Amino acid sequence: MSTAETTVAARGEARRGGGYVQPKGGRGRFEVYSWFFMRISGLLLIFLALYHLAWWNLVIGVEHLDSQIVLERWSDPLWRAFNVALVTFAMLHGLNGARYSIEDYVRKPGAQKVVKAIVYTLVIASLLIGLFALLTFDPASFFANR
Repeated sequence: MSTAETTVAARGEARRGGGYVQPKGGRGRFEVYSWFFMRISGLLLIFLALYHLAWWNLVIGVEHLDSQIVLERWSDPLWRAFNVALVTFAMLHGLNGARYSIEDYVRKPGAQKVVKAIVYTLVIASLLIGLFALLTFDPASFFANR
């Protein structure tokens, strides 16, 4: 079977009016869940990012920002949870968008797997490092030792 025939078989039968009938089995549920995740995480990111920007730029003000304010905010578990949510949703939303782009622009299946493996590794490693820093860093002890 040629590459073109494999691609057509993977898409399913052509639907009248455009598009394709989803073949049985395969990635159908994953694609639906990733589609919903993009919408939900995007909506959450709008509110999380706008609140973050408004808090630091309008409420606190960049000119008043100092290490004491950051220490106070960092010591509150709710603010840490907010930051964990912001970082997690941003990274996973971006990873899902990168997956869509890779599937759209990298045509060869082997190259697609390699590019996805590299991107997934970089994003997941960055996310884990960020979460580790957010959840384990104790600024009070860090500044006390200085």
